[in-house]
Amino acid sequence: MSMSDNASSAGNQQERLVEFTPDYVVGLIDGEGYFSVTVSRDFSKTYKSLRMRLIFGVKLKEDDGEILHRLKQFFNCGSLHRRIDERPTFSNCLEYQVRRYEDIKTTIIPFFRKHPLLFKSKRHAFERFVELAACFEAGEHLSDQGFEKMKVLAREVHQ
Repeated sequence: MSMSDNASSAGNQQERLVEFTPDYVVGLIDGEGYFSVTVSRDFSKTYKSLRMRLIFGVKLKEDDGEILHRLKQFFNCGSLHRRIDERPTFSNCLEYQVRRYEDIKTTIIPFFRKHPLLFKSKRHAFERFVELAACFEAGEHLSDQGFEKMKVLAREVHQ
């Protein structure tokens, strides 16, 4: 076996080692992921709209974007967006997000319930995220009182 065969073999072995296991995904999200909630109120002359949006995501430098492509395959939902940064010392990024409520409810929440996050702060954000999803499911965001409760919970997700 030549030296280049050994290098090629080592490279292939390294690729096999970066397997997308649940533990790998938990570590990735603990370090780079986020749970985000926006609660907004729109008024017009004829109606009042109370809205809530749940987002699960990960943002990485574009050079590391292959990880996000594989994460999208792992969860089999969500979308990828390229973020261009014009600032000279910053890099372009790739962002993976799951915004569709049905995907959050049936894929993201069950995964992290089964495979808990390790960082206390990330677990806390996830727990508030799940609580907000339950409020949304119950239609609580449609009443003023429920909306105010959800605003408080949403702030806790981002602490």
